Amino acid sequence: MRNFKIDFTHSDFTLLKQRINETRFPNFQQAEGWEMGTPVNVLKKVLKAWADSYEMWKVQESYLNRFPQFIYNIDGVDIHFFHIKSSNPEATPILMAHGWPDSFLRYSKTFPLLNEYDLIVPSIPGFGFGSLPEKGFVNNADSAEIWHKLMTEVLGYKSYVATGGDMGRGILSYIAAKYPDEIEGLLLTDVGFAGDIVATPDEKLSPEWLHYKKDATEWMKKQGAYISIQGTKPYSLGYGLCDSPAGMAGWLIEKFHDWSDWERFSLDDILHNLTLYRMTGCAPSSITAYYGNCNTLPPLGEIRVPVGIVRFPHDILPVPKDWIEQHYNLIQFTEMPYGGHFTAMEAPVPFANALESFIKLLKSK
Repeated sequence: MRNFKIDFTHSDFTLLKQRINETRFPNFQQAEGWEMGTPVNVLKKVLKAWADSYEMWKVQESYLNRFPQFIYNIDGVDIHFFHIKSSNPEATPILMAHGWPDSFLRYSKTFPLLNEYDLIVPSIPGFGFGSLPEKGFVNNADSAEIWHKLMTEVLGYKSYVATGGDMGRGILSYIAAKYPDEIEGLLLTDVGFAGDIVATPDEKLSPEWLHYKKDATEWMKKQGAYISIQGTKPYSLGYGLCDSPAGMAGWLIEKFHDWSDWERFSLDDILHNLTLYRMTGCAPSSITAYYGNCNTLPPLGEIRVPVGIVRFPHDILPVPKDWIEQHYNLIQFTEMPYGGHFTAMEAPVPFANALESFIKLLKSK
């Protein structure tokens, strides 16, 4: 177990600024809007601010370094994680799982709001400061085994609550299906893609399910191509993401805009995530998880543990509630007032309140 502190240097940012200033922009004659991707004027604004972001990042870095962080090698993989312990020795441990293209920053605003709990916030292998196994990728089942060992064998928790969304939701689902006795409950911010609804003939669907099918089909047509690219040829895309700050920013900003309650993000929120991806070099390694999940993922068993859902109005393709009730042991369903796919990064206070309510409900049963 190694103590860890984040420390991006001034020279790191000097090089970043140099690379940004050398950006060659394409001659796009692009109309206003995001239909064809990140607009040039938006990208230029973000890059200009990013080039001069050293002092802003150091404030964020100082904030993050207030909380204990560690590196521990599990099954040949270096895992970076926050382990923020409550002063209460009987505090409930919470495993907090991020997704792509975000990071542990998804939850960092909630750290002071959840000080009655032990918070464990690991990075998915290949994200942030962590590493990948020799095969060069992980899938959700691989990460589930690693994280469960972290919680039970390394940190010594006999049971725990878990929360997450996106890829993190997938990882937690594998933990819950395989180790139901150690998972007290799951608070999920999404349930993924309801493929069985999409595969069902229209005439057999309820009006709400038919509406979901049409929305899902349209979304996959207009926005889902990144899954195919990252799930088949991540290396080819990864070179550009690794080498070019502008290329990486253009690819990631589009997702943050299209999947979120965009106005809830400050420019600093976007720059913090870009900085973490750039300085750790994890933009190419993070997308290899899509290759693992598209090509090597084993079947998921039944999830029987208690589940809560926190639905954000601007998230990707919210699945109908009655479908969720058919597939999960649903004990709580909460509609958020605002926010999107990046959940606690966009709406930290409502998310923290919903998580506390879910834990209190679990303890009352």
